[in-house]
Amino acid sequence: MSEIAWGLASDKIAIFLAVALITLTVLSAGPLHPLDNWVNTAPRPLWDELRSFLILWVDVVASRFVALPVLGVTALQLAYWFRSWRPIILGVCGVFGMMSLVASMKLLFMRNHPRSYDPSFFGDAVSFPSGHGANAILIYGLVLFLIIRYSVARPHVVHRLAYCIVGIALLQGLVSSYLHFHWFTDLLVGMVAGGFALRLTIRLDRIIPHGRTVYWWPWYGRKLWSGEQRKPETPDSR
Repeated sequence: MSEIAWGLASDKIAIFLAVALITLTVLSAGPLHPLDNWVNTAPRPLWDELRSFLILWVDVVASRFVALPVLGVTALQLAYWFRSWRPIILGVCGVFGMMSLVASMKLLFMRNHPRSYDPSFFGDAVSFPSGHGANAILIYGLVLFLIIRYSVARPHVVHRLAYCIVGIALLQGLVSSYLHFHWFTDLLVGMVAGGFALRLTIRLDRIIPHGRTVYWWPWYGRKLWSGEQRKPETPDSR
């Protein structure tokens, strides 16, 4: 455990994201209030025509009700193909870590809702940071990482998926700001928090030896019903 803790704490990208998360949190507490207020009070054209559509369709793309099934199907399929618990373990650890981080920050800072037009912390709401922003980066980022990790897609497909994730994150930010669901800095800090959790998950995958999770798979290397060892496959027997 000490080796895992040191490996996570010594990751340079994770350290950079942690510093960025702390810095943006401090700035969100006061210096960036003018930016939050400017975005929150900007005109909302076509409000009546777009509001219902954005709430019912576009805004749910980065919700856990949509993103988690995508991650679950991906992790289960890869676990079955490669006879390893690792995709499932990485998915569970990443999502649990992200949710714990975001929930802790929400309860600690208790930021007012944008409809109150008061971006102060320690109020009566839990706006900061945005869970949808963290979902867009962490959950969909984990899907992309697992696809790259197990090389199940061609490079041009991976690039297109990466563009889709960036598009989902930007779209989520625009929609949440437009609908007064979050302050601008809520979304920015939420995405950084999601990136921080994603980086720690990737680092965790590199620290834990592959065999520790491969051989946890039920009946690995044995026949399903009898438990007898399988014979090694040869090119002629395939």
